[in-house]
Amino acid sequence: MEIKQGGQKYYSVLIQISIQQIIWLVPQENGKIAWSDNFKDVRFFSSYEKAKKTVEEHFLEAFGFIGSYKIIEFTRQELVDFDILTLE
Repeated sequence: MEIKQGGQKYYSVLIQISIQQIIWLVPQENGKIAWSDNFKDVRFFSSYEKAKKTVEEHFLEAFGFIGSYKIIEFTRQELVDFDILTLE
């Protein structure tokens, strides 16, 4: 099955919690946030704006400041290629 370019984008967030540790931010269904060092645990945000708002609010709540983070955009095809999503 061919996937059209320009389709749905998915966003994940890497955050730096110390000089030696970078982790994935994992949004939970209940609205809470978890952390993981395993990409296979990652859940994705449906928009860049939602990812940015969530990570900045989480930083402020957890640490009292906004630290270093990187929002990474994936296409559906990239997630299929990484075996994160499967085609229906």
